[in-house]
Amino acid sequence: MRLNGKVALITGAAGGIGGVVTRMYLREGARVAISSRSLERAEQFRAALMAEGFSGDDILPVAFAPTDLAGMQAALEAIAARWGGLDVLINNAGSAGAKQPLFRIPFTLEDLDQLAAEGFTETETMRESAANLLGLPWHLTRLALPYLRVGASIINVSTIFSRTNYYGRIPYVVPKSALNALSLGLAKQLGTTDRAVRVNTVFPGPIDSDRIRTVFGAMDRLKGVPEGTTAQEFFDIMILARARGGEAPTKCYPTQADVAHVMLFLGSDESAAISGHNFEITHGMQVKAQSRTKLTAWPDQRLIDLSRRVVLIVGGEQVHDAVTIAASQQSYGASVILTFRQPEAVNTAKAQLESHGLNHSIAVTWLDPLRRESVTSVFDLIRERYHRLDTVIVFPAHAAGYYGPELIPDEPERIRQFTDEAILGTTAFAAQLSRFLLAFDAENELQEPVNVLFLTNEHDGATNAFEDIYRAAVEQLLRVWRHEDELQVAAGTRRFAVRTNQIVRYANAEPDNLKFTADWLATLANRVRLFDELNLYVPENIQRTTGKAELPRDIARTLLGLHIGKVAVITGGSAGIGGAIGHYLALSGAKVVLAARDAERLAALKREIVAELFAIGYPQPETRVEILPDIDVADEEALGRLVKFAMDKFGRIDFLINNAGIAGAEEMVVDLPLAAWRHTLKANLLSNYSLIYKIAPLMKKQGAGYILNVSSYFGGEKYVAVAYPNRSDYAVSKAGQRALAEILARHLGPEIQINALSPGPVEGKRLRGEGSRPGLYARRARLILENKRLNDIHDAVIRAWREGETVKATLGALAHNHFDEVLAANPPEPVRRLIAHLRAGAVNEGHSDSHYLMTRKIAEKLLHRLFEGAIWLRSKTGKPSRWGFWVSCPNRLSRFSIRSKSKRKPCACSPAC
Repeated sequence: MRLNGKVALITGAAGGIGGVVTRMYLREGARVAISSRSLERAEQFRAALMAEGFSGDDILPVAFAPTDLAGMQAALEAIAARWGGLDVLINNAGSAGAKQPLFRIPFTLEDLDQLAAEGFTETETMRESAANLLGLPWHLTRLALPYLRVGASIINVSTIFSRTNYYGRIPYVVPKSALNALSLGLAKQLGTTDRAVRVNTVFPGPIDSDRIRTVFGAMDRLKGVPEGTTAQEFFDIMILARARGGEAPTKCYPTQADVAHVMLFLGSDESAAISGHNFEITHGMQVKAQSRTKLTAWPDQRLIDLSRRVVLIVGGEQVHDAVTIAASQQSYGASVILTFRQPEAVNTAKAQLESHGLNHSIAVTWLDPLRRESVTSVFDLIRERYHRLDTVIVFPAHAAGYYGPELIPDEPERIRQFTDEAILGTTAFAAQLSRFLLAFDAENELQEPVNVLFLTNEHDGATNAFEDIYRAAVEQLLRVWRHEDELQVAAGTRRFAVRTNQIVRYANAEPDNLKFTADWLATLANRVRLFDELNLYVPENIQRTTGKAELPRDIARTLLGLHIGKVAVITGGSAGIGGAIGHYLALSGAKVVLAARDAERLAALKREIVAELFAIGYPQPETRVEILPDIDVADEEALGRLVKFAMDKFGRIDFLINNAGIAGAEEMVVDLPLAAWRHTLKANLLSNYSLIYKIAPLMKKQGAGYILNVSSYFGGEKYVAVAYPNRSDYAVSKAGQRALAEILARHLGPEIQINALSPGPVEGKRLRGEGSRPGLYARRARLILENKRLNDIHDAVIRAWREGETVKATLGALAHNHFDEVLAANPPEPVRRLIAHLRAGAVNEGHSDSHYLMTRKIAEKLLHRLFEGAIWLRSKTGKPSRWGFWVSCPNRLSRFSIRSKSKRKPCACSPAC
């Protein structure tokens, strides 16, 4: 009387295991509602039970079909009316499904007729199998919840074959595998409700009966293997031999009673502490609960080459994810056909691809797995346009969370829709793909096995219950598909077996989920990495599992660990070449000291480098990069501070990168003051020598070191000078850096290597310009134009002087600056010719509104040239005049003394001018 007072509903009660369980429950004191599709059959079973001596008052016949929700509701109401509620629900009913390999599974009545014409007797479509094996227990559980008493037990009867190879039985084992995940999900969701319902799953193995022998015999024939092969495969993974009838222990099948005893236990209060568990009645068959492995590293993609590969992507609502993965595959050279189940998703994807400039390189079209003609159309496209297929990537029909978090929805339509899309639609597409590959292979269009890669969605933000059911169904589909293809290859009916995996994403809720998945899909499409396990899990925490928050850049992957333990000092390290060298040395494992003037830019670069070091797995990345701002390499005291700072922080210096420098005065040699020469050489050349002088002895002492002077192409080569107009001080300083490296290389070795690097113009802010500061070429262009004007005016003054005009008179005319006013002052003929020339050139160049000769800068340079040339304002005695000169302003002129610029007066046009 272990079930005394309990009420149970047992579906499929009249057959096999159901009949044994029913009798056992009645013997243990339960009152049992026995269900069948036919009320007549249920009543006949009741009569048989009564004939065996069971009380008819304890037996209630009920009837409903797998899709008959009204019939289920009526049965539950009858149970409640008779016995007040329900304590045990055993979802035992089911069906065998079609016994055909994937490519011959029937989905419609027409398919059944076609199989009959080919000599195969099948009575059930895949849709009916899914409704019987998954839809029925799911709908019945939903409807039964209001009638279940506190602590009630739901027992779902699955099969161990839902986790093993089972040739030709996809219609049976795929819905059963989904039921396994459903049971666990229901246990999690119902266990803490006010009724505290328990849910467990029973996994019968092959049950001792004539039926299982018949099934295995038919399977052997379907496989084309010797009789008894399938049975022996399952005996081989049993670990328990059993003695029966006084005979010696031997491997055999469990009995129906073995299964019933477990269900008796689960229905009794003895199992009150048990929920969410699996009970295998298999004589210890060693079968994994799940075929899975975790992806524990970012894949290295340097060797990926998908050139001439053809990739088909079957998307759902996840347009962004599908487009991202399509772009990733295309970036490695693949031809991509991107399809979606929903027409609106097709349009959205086209817009996204167009925004990335990929609309002409990725084909986008419609494909609905439940509409056979749409799938056929895509396969025809592949056959006609590409003549090959290498990889297929399949998304779920809807985005994460579409079906909601609750496995017991308010409306049954959610269950129907999920079953259709996730179970029926997925299997239907796989079946058509299998048929296509069989035909394509027969046409000799396949060169190698095709990768078929399924994806789950990312984390749904809740329970991932629907995602896990989808995962379980796909896992079993792929398991049997692999097995069937391998046996067909062995039998010679196929040349290639598919390679199948499923990337399980829902364990992870991080932003890098998609990038990680896309990288792995590209790796799998590359065919170098093969996984025997079916489920490839994206880890819960990518950073913690892989040691990296993201895949390092290609160059970083080459550099990783190259300079562990080294210390580098880089001047001019806040940006440009210096910043890049510092960044790469840090990625290679070196500890770096970045020195520059700009504290803000140094801090920003440090943050960037530290973030990348952290992402790719370097320990304590913030201690690997030190910055020292306010370092002007023209300041000898600053250089001393830099060396001390580096030694205090790291105790050694292995690399010295002399990168800092200045652009120089950017003047023609004739206009370049001595102070500018000194400053440029000090910053660009003497600073190099000073740091080498300080650091080389330290490198000698430690036995090794490397010094790099960042020179310039414009510093020339060893035997070739490169003209660099308007930049003589810069070019000379850079030539000096190169020569310094050549000279010291003779004396610093063998411990120390020294080289000079001579870049040409380098792309960056300095070249392009930044903010209000023009770029290098823009500055040079302006300087060239200014110098041309200066040279022309200077030439006119000298010509006038040589023709007998006094410099004072010529400058007096030029001081008016405006073309018309200068001409009105009756200037010398060379000045008139200059203005005429300038006006003609301005008109020809389309800017005839230019009416002025000089800017202040040009005027100052002109005075400087005349003064330095000792011909400034010559007096009758031949000495320079002590008076100053009118310098130009577009509005007015101001006067200053060349001998005392501090006496310069402000321009009369405005105090700010």
